[in-house]
Amino acid sequence: MTRVTVLLALLLAACGSSAVLPAPTIIAVSPREAQVGYPGTIRVTLDAVFPIRVDYSRQEARAGTGTRLWFGSVEAPLHDIDESGTLSADVPELLPPGEHDVRVVLADGREARRERGFTLLDGDGTDEDGGVEEVPDGGIFVADGGPEQDGGPTPGTPMQPGDITGFEFESVQEQTRGQPFVITVRALGPRAAEFEDKLDLTVNKSNGGVSPTSLDQFVAGVCTQSITLDVQGDNVTLTVTDRFGVEGNSNSFKVK
Repeated sequence: MTRVTVLLALLLAACGSSAVLPAPTIIAVSPREAQVGYPGTIRVTLDAVFPIRVDYSRQEARAGTGTRLWFGSVEAPLHDIDESGTLSADVPELLPPGEHDVRVVLADGREARRERGFTLLDGDGTDEDGGVEEVPDGGIFVADGGPEQDGGPTPGTPMQPGDITGFEFESVQEQTRGQPFVITVRALGPRAAEFEDKLDLTVNKSNGGVSPTSLDQFVAGVCTQSITLDVQGDNVTLTVTDRFGVEGNSNSFKVK
């Protein structure tokens, strides 16, 4: 959400305009998949004009107050909403494994939905209905100690779609244009600890760029690397993308 968007909404509220605000849209959910018990933060980025609540006694105007988030039918309490319109929340404890719609409802009732926008993976080898996974055709399943099924890719084999489900940034603080700083990114997914591939790195500002344009120092699924930004302004966001299109976004931060 840009400053212009906030000011526009504030002017409409202050003038008592009856204009209908546009429906919000969910731009991204990061990560899009997680295992049951995932301890990290889920970020849902919106393109939205938030309704403004004005407290005249305190001479304050707040955007985003009253916004709510659901995964499927389970509500996820929000940690915060940053200036770019990104909601941060934990995976609800009562959320069952499976694919879930992601739904955001603003304080004035407008809502956005992304169908099957988030998948919670069961870590005990069962399907969504709790049953044992089917044995592939031609396989042998012996319950008395006989030959077991393949436990997954052999470590060192190339990454395949689904091995990595997302990427998570450590929080990025305010930075200075042209001044190098260090970011840390973690891979998420069943083979996260093996991830050592290269990621594309981009910044959301069109008036500059980031150097380098890739992260290539992953060790055991974690990359700590120095980068430099040639941009200025508020609501700067970094995005990493792997060769299968799996993405991860940083928090929004300011570059002086």
